[in-house]
Amino acid sequence: MGASDAKENPIADRIAARLSVYLGPSTSRAAVTTFARKALGRGPETLTLGDVPALQHALRPMLRTFVGRAQTEVVLEQIARELGL
Repeated sequence: MGASDAKENPIADRIAARLSVYLGPSTSRAAVTTFARKALGRGPETLTLGDVPALQHALRPMLRTFVGRAQTEVVLEQIARELGL
């Protein structure tokens, strides 16, 4: 466990958990961290529900590479549904 794991929040944790089905737990946590910083300019520990659409948009190209276009949309929809969006 890295130091950033202790600072995660429930939204980031749930997104990483959904992604881990496809990317594995370490890569998923790294992806949430990387794309939160890229899309929002801050770490995953600060994520709010309002940030999720921007994070999903940032994750989309990477996910398409790993799981394909159709499955990417399924995964992003699952994330939104699980977070009540």
